[in-house]
Formats: sequence, structure tokens, C-alpha cells
Amino acid sequence: MKNTIQKIAKNKHCYIWISPFYIVFAVFTVYPMLYGLWVSLTNSNGFDAPRFIGFTNYLRLFQDPLFWKSLWNTLVLWALIVPLRTLLALVFAAVLNSPHTVGRRVYSVIMLLPYVTAVLVIANIFRMLFTTQGGLINVLLGHIGIPPVGWLDTVQMSKISIAIMNIWRMTGYFTIVMLAGMQKISSSVNEAASLDGAGPFRKFFSVTVPLMKPEIFFVLLISTIWVLQNMGDVMVLTRGGPLNSSLNLVYYIYQNAFLYSKVGYSSAMSYVLFLLLMGFSVLSVKRNVSGDGAK
Repeated sequence: MKNTIQKIAKNKHCYIWISPFYIVFAVFTVYPMLYGLWVSLTNSNGFDAPRFIGFTNYLRLFQDPLFWKSLWNTLVLWALIVPLRTLLALVFAAVLNSPHTVGRRVYSVIMLLPYVTAVLVIANIFRMLFTTQGGLINVLLGHIGIPPVGWLDTVQMSKISIAIMNIWRMTGYFTIVMLAGMQKISSSVNEAASLDGAGPFRKFFSVTVPLMKPEIFFVLLISTIWVLQNMGDVMVLTRGGPLNSSLNLVYYIYQNAFLYSKVGYSSAMSYVLFLLLMGFSVLSVKRNVSGDGAK
């Protein structure tokens, strides 16, 4: 301990230079987290003086059927979005990485356009596309004899509609991430595989995909975090309906905090979500590191 203090004193000028970051981090990250934890232990409504109630809000969560429904909806959305989006990003990246694809740079820019477009704009466009009566998708389906589908009006299709929009909006970003990973693979590796008689598909699954594991892991991790934290798609497209069939956890937190003035309760849910994200991230990183170590 004494040696540590002496080293800090000796290099105090270095700590002075990096101190602005830690000050900003403490003020805008650490303090809000600790304050949010305190609020989750109170009956705060955002207006009156909060009263400490211990773990009552957390115990109430386990008795709230809507909390469990929103959590289940969130997990279903993850299952609908993350695996398919990861696969599509990998396939699109392979197409863009192919020397036979003409205009690869143009396609890369086009694929990024949905990602940089405001969620509100995209969601409103998809609302018009998914409208049961008069929506473009149902009009096109009608031309081939398929009756109108209640994309936003039925319990069965509401989460699928959100998944379709989210996949379309975010796949381009993850495609660029995958493309960057493919471009770092040495051409000599593929040349050696070709000399061994491997065809395009064999090279893709036996050479490219194994060497892409860090990028695939990154896409899975970040995509999962974004899906669990996503509120804009649900808020604008379905508002959690119908019958709370598309209500996800983040939107339920928002409702309790800003619509029902249950700030303490929503803070408790926020910390549950934080623990879920932290647990998933730690397990994913641990598994990835152990997998690399096994090699």
C-alpha cells in the first residue's frame, strides 16, 4: 500500500492529466447510478419527497404479471431479431467482400442509410406499410390472393412487425462490422484453401467463419444489448399493443416513470435490466475468452 501511494505521488502529474475523464465519469455515470439505486429503494414519484421503503419495489416486481410479460416479450424479440440479423449481416458482408460484386462502396453506403435515419421517421414509414386496411404490404398481398394481415393489430403479429423493422434498420451497421472483419483475413489463407480444392461455400464455412469469431461475438453482444435497451421501435410502432403483446421491458420502465409517476418502481426495474445485461455480458465474454484459450 505504501509503495502504491509513493508511485502515485511520484507520477501525480500523469493523474492530473487524466483526471478530467474520471471527474466527468463520476459526475455523469457513477453518481446517477448510485442515485438511481437509492431511488429504487424509495416510493419516489418524481415530485414529493421520497420515503425509504427498502426492497419493497423489488419484491413487488416478482408479483407484477405485466413485468413478467414485458420481460418475456423482450426475450421473444431477442430471439426473433438477433440470430437472423447476425446471419444476414454475415451473408451481406460476404457479398460485399466478393471481388465479383460491382459497386461495393455504393452498396455499403446504401446499407448504412437506415442506421443513420431517425427511428421516428422509419417507424412512421413502417406504420404506413403495416396498416391493415390500405397498407402497402397488405395491398401487395391482396394482388396474390392473400387476405389482409393484422401486422400491428393482432397479438400474433405485433412482435414480428417490430422484429422486421428492427432487422431492416440495424442490419446495415452490423454488415459493415462483419465486412471489416472479413477484409482483415489474409488473401493467402483463401488461396491456400483453393489449392486444397475448397470451393466458395467450403472456404466460407471452414475458413472465413472461424476466423470471424471475434466479429461475430461482438455483433451478438452489442446486438443483444441494443435489443434489450430498445424502446423507440415499440414506442412509435405499436406502443406496446395490442393487449401488451409487444410491450418490452424498457417501454414498461418508461411508462411507470413518465406516465404513472412510479419513479421508484421504474428504477427498481432499471436495475433488474442492468443486472440482466451485466450477467449476459460477463457470461458472453467469459465464454469467448475460455473458447479462445481452449484453442
